[in-house]
This record gives sequence, structure tokens and C-alpha cells, in this order.
Amino acid sequence: MNRILVSQLLALALTALLAGCDDGGGGTGGEAGTAGTAGTGGATGGTGGAATTGGTGGSASLKFFTTCGDPACMGASDDPNIENCTTQKEGDPCTTDGITCELEADDCNVSLVCAATDPKDQQGGCPISLASAKQDIAYLTPAEGDRIRGDLVSMPLATWKYKREGAAEKEHLGFIIDDQPRSSPAVRPSGERVDLYGYTSMAVAAIQSQEREMEALRREVTALRDELRRAREPACSCSSPSH
Repeated sequence: MNRILVSQLLALALTALLAGCDDGGGGTGGEAGTAGTAGTGGATGGTGGAATTGGTGGSASLKFFTTCGDPACMGASDDPNIENCTTQKEGDPCTTDGITCELEADDCNVSLVCAATDPKDQQGGCPISLASAKQDIAYLTPAEGDRIRGDLVSMPLATWKYKREGAAEKEHLGFIIDDQPRSSPAVRPSGERVDLYGYTSMAVAAIQSQEREMEALRREVTALRDELRRAREPACSCSSPSH
């Protein structure tokens, strides 16, 4: 009786296996369905195997998302540490979690990153120069502001044309990066492009420094006017009443 039962079970399993092959790709499914009963379990497994094709390791759920970019969109710049994107576009599927490429000529310096979920959602939205998105915040002292003002007012300006531009193109005005130290706030870390956000902030620091100086001069002028007014006032001559 045991031999007959085993033979029947083997026959049923073989029938299910052949049925899976007719469906196309059921062999792998049969392995997936071994947890079920000998016959119908294998066939069910065949369908399950076909459904997971192409999703090895869950990589099918990865795709390219855009990053936040700079807090202030002040012009495209190149990051030498990130390769430029070629054919990649936002929403395209990708296979390596965390791989990043830089979008060329993007004014906000937005990049593409391969991830399972949008990193911008995880960060609670893109920061707009908020303190919560920064660290090591240190406000300038008046002395530091005066130093930045000195750097700015001594910065040589020049006019030029790019080599790719023709003679009819309008001249550009600005500073030359080669004339500035790499530590200048007006130069991006790559050393090849201007950091317009830093350049503008230098101008603000210079204005604040100049305003402090003007305020001190105004107080000095007011004190001198008061002193001059008192000097011009006639001295009080008092006489005793006559009897």
C-alpha cells in the first residue's frame, strides 16, 4: 500500500511539473511552490515565480530622484567629486542604491540620486537657508565683518570675454578667480566657479561694516555740534540788584 501511494504521489507531481512547463517558466515556480501540496502547490508556485521575474534583490523598486540642490539658486557649478549625468533622468529605474550623478547646467546644482524613496520627503522638504539644515553656525563679529569688507574693496575687477564668444559679444564684468585665494567665500570649493551666494554675502558684510562706521561718524559729528553750540552761547553775566 505504501509503494502504491508513493507511486501515485510521484505521478501527480510529474503531471504538475509538465503542466508548469507548458505555461512557460513554471520550472522555477515549481521550486517556489514546494511548500504547498505535491500537485497543485507546484503549479501555484509556477505562477508566483513568473511574477517576481526581474525583481532580483528588490532592485526594481529603485529609481532616480532629484536632490534639493543649493539653498539659493545662484548659477550652475561643477562638483569634481560627482560624475555628470548622461542619459539618466528623474524617475528612471536604477540598480545601485545611493549612486549619484550631477545634472549639468542646473542653476540650483540639483543632482540625481538612486533611492527607494524620495530623499526630499525624508528630509522634510528642501531647506531654504534654514538654521535646521545647517551646523557649526557662527555669526560674524564686527572685526570679521571689517576684514571681509577689506577683502571686498581690494578685490580687483576686470572686463573680459570668454574664448568661445565672438568679437560682437558683450563684455563681462567681475573678478578673476585666479586673483583670489581658494579660501575666499566668493569661490566655490571646486576652485573653478564663482560662489555668487558667498560673493553677495561679502557685499552685505561690507555694507554692515560701513554702516557701523557711518553711525560712529554721525555720533561724533553730533557731539562736535553740541560742543560748538555750547561754545557760542554767551556767558551768563549776573549783577546784584541796586539799592
